[in-house]
Amino acid sequence: MLTNSIRLFRIAGIDVGIHYSWLVIFGLVTWSLAVGLFPRLLPGIPAVEAWLLGVAGSLLFFVSVLIHELAHSFMAKARGLEARSITLFIFGGVSNLGGEARKPSTEFIVAIVGPISSFVLAGICALIARTLTDPRFVVGFEYLALVNVALGLFNLIPGFPLDGGRVFRSIVWSITGSLRRATELAANLGKLVAYGFLAWGFLRILDGDLLGGAWIAVIGWFLHTAAASSLTQVIIDTRLHRVRVGDVLRPDATVVPPGLLLSQLIDEVLLPGNRRAVPVMLDGRLIGMVTISDLVGLSPQERSTSRVGDVMGGRNGVVTVGPMDTLSFAVELLGKHDFEQLPVVEGERLVGVLTRADVMRQLQLREALDV
Repeated sequence: MLTNSIRLFRIAGIDVGIHYSWLVIFGLVTWSLAVGLFPRLLPGIPAVEAWLLGVAGSLLFFVSVLIHELAHSFMAKARGLEARSITLFIFGGVSNLGGEARKPSTEFIVAIVGPISSFVLAGICALIARTLTDPRFVVGFEYLALVNVALGLFNLIPGFPLDGGRVFRSIVWSITGSLRRATELAANLGKLVAYGFLAWGFLRILDGDLLGGAWIAVIGWFLHTAAASSLTQVIIDTRLHRVRVGDVLRPDATVVPPGLLLSQLIDEVLLPGNRRAVPVMLDGRLIGMVTISDLVGLSPQERSTSRVGDVMGGRNGVVTVGPMDTLSFAVELLGKHDFEQLPVVEGERLVGVLTRADVMRQLQLREALDV
């Protein structure tokens, strides 16, 4: 989940980072506070102070989002799930949890704790504001109280994958006993919510509020995309969680040495075998993978003089799966590392290469046959 993001620090084994899009919302929030909110509520405030308060308000807003996501992650860990990372991005934040909950009650508790934490934080900020006398700090903490109330309420919207959508899914799951059916209903509800945001944004644009309308429409687009992606993931897990890698793998022991010229690799291995990737072995040990993406952009001269070991991937360790690993686990690794294929190793022996195409063919067959 920390792809295209900057890793900041680690809390209780959970990586925390910011997506590059975070810089956009940070700038917008700072500008709106420094130019709009603080000058309006604190007449006569110097511009420098307004901007300093704007920066502080933006940072504390994202601290609030981080606390919300940490609540999800800590509860997930307490319920036996893996909490890998938290990424703050343009719409707030997202927790990357390892796998789906196995019980509706776990889904409910992990989902609801986020909004609850935001409401609790809102109450704390409101109490702090009541104890202060400096109007600058009073306004700042009142702003944080309102922000956390808004964050909690927004996430309670029953549109998957928002927290409210996950709460709805857990209830439907508990009633029907089917995670897939519950996800389908929650995702479809999430799409309806997304269409509502898109329509609202479009109307705002027609009314002359170009920036606000575009922002609302983008939120709708994001919710629609996330709902569709979540449904696809559950379909994959449902269809493939009992399928082993060895069940779909076509054994292929073809390997190349690191000293092979790239021109020979293309002419003698990739083209004749209709392959996109080949494992690289040295002294019976798997040391890397060479793929067509490693060759793209190289001139004919470079291909005739460079060797496999010069361009292969996996120098810092090759990610592999075994024949007895589940196909859903292999899909998770493919997505996590953005790979097109994974070497399949049994003990010290290379069995073959599992590709995304192999996984998709198996998934399409099982969907068509309803297996």
